[in-house]
Amino acid sequence: MYSRWTAPLALAFAFLPIPAANAAPLDDALKVLEAGGNAQAIEILTKLANEGNPLAQLRLGDLYFHGKGVSEDENKAIYWWKKSAASGNAEAMYQIAHAYLFGNTAAKSVADPDREAATWYFQAASAGHAEAAYTLGLLFIAGKGVVEDRNEAIRWFRVAAGKGHVEARKALETTEKSITRPAAKPKR
Repeated sequence: MYSRWTAPLALAFAFLPIPAANAAPLDDALKVLEAGGNAQAIEILTKLANEGNPLAQLRLGDLYFHGKGVSEDENKAIYWWKKSAASGNAEAMYQIAHAYLFGNTAAKSVADPDREAATWYFQAASAGHAEAAYTLGLLFIAGKGVVEDRNEAIRWFRVAAGKGHVEARKALETTEKSITRPAAKPKR
């Protein structure tokens, strides 16, 4: 039987923090990894990643990308990072972009790796990743994977600088000066 307190209590419990599932096993795997127990850590991370843990997916992608405890495999790294990114993990989005821009096999797996990288940097930057915003600004300066656009570069440098990114602040100042500087008069 429901009382007049049932609905308010149910609502209150709905907003209580839920403990992160698999937090302890993930912490254990990371400790084992730091201690050099790659095989055991990979086993734990793979299990957690397959269960949908975005942090385990991110770390497993890192291990595959760098070949730590597993054979180096950029495609497997991207596979795991994309699973993590699907959960909204901005760091995973950034790593995917980085792999397309600087990787070997990842860059060969798509028609336009620069554009693919820009797309993922945009997603990571839009999700609040400062380094991705800075890198996206650089891409707009260079016209790499995007149309060259100094105003758009400034926009992304501002986003990154607003999050405390030091290099973005420097790039912002330099780019703004280059736009506001009057053109030199031709010599006669």
